[in-house]
Amino acid sequence: MAPGPSLAPAPAPGPGGPHHHFNGEKQVKDFIQTLLHYGGYNEMADILVNLTSLATEMGRLVSEGYVLTVLAPNDEAMAKLTTDQLSEPGAPEQIIYYHIIPEYQTEESMYNAVRRFGKISYDTLRLPHKVLAQEADGSVKFGQGDGSAYLFDPDIYTDGRISVQGVDGVLFPVEETTTTKSESKKNIKVAVKPRREKEIPGRYIGNVEMAGDSVNSVGQWVKEKSGVGKLLEVACQMLGAIGQDSRFTTCQ
Repeated sequence: MAPGPSLAPAPAPGPGGPHHHFNGEKQVKDFIQTLLHYGGYNEMADILVNLTSLATEMGRLVSEGYVLTVLAPNDEAMAKLTTDQLSEPGAPEQIIYYHIIPEYQTEESMYNAVRRFGKISYDTLRLPHKVLAQEADGSVKFGQGDGSAYLFDPDIYTDGRISVQGVDGVLFPVEETTTTKSESKKNIKVAVKPRREKEIPGRYIGNVEMAGDSVNSVGQWVKEKSGVGKLLEVACQMLGAIGQDSRFTTCQ
């Protein structure tokens, strides 16, 4: 398994000051047992216990005085994950890291915040990505667009150090693609076909094929391919080949 990202410090100090010790391992075990007994969150518990070392890392953080809020996707949401989303090395850890907020938030505190401010961006343990929260339909909605999830089962576990909030979707960071697209455009050469008032069937002049070029395009081609002394002669030859020389008295 790939190592997890650096863990962001919690913005709120733990109760009792920095010298107060907590049994983080026990508290993590308690909330995982609560998930199992609550029902509908077996997949999340299985990832924490059997597939990753996240439970141990979370226990260490809590023991050091940090507080955490876990947005736990329910089994129905986890079942929608594809093989590709889980096959990359460290993918389960990265998914769960994005669902852990280094703050202690309850359903009430989050709802009051989004009601007051409209939208809130919470830090996650998947640095530097944040998760967006906003009020929607009398609840809290996380993420944006099709990748959003609602707070579905509030306050599954709250002990003052760890808060677990059930959500009905798996969240992923919004990838910033604007810069990438701009750079790609700079590296792509696009051949633009000029607009023509009238298409003319292709004809051959010497070893050059004039495939549907207009009279104006002929002049440009002559300018690029011929010497100045040959300009009039070559132009008249080409115009004659496409039946346009009679329009110009110079070519008579």
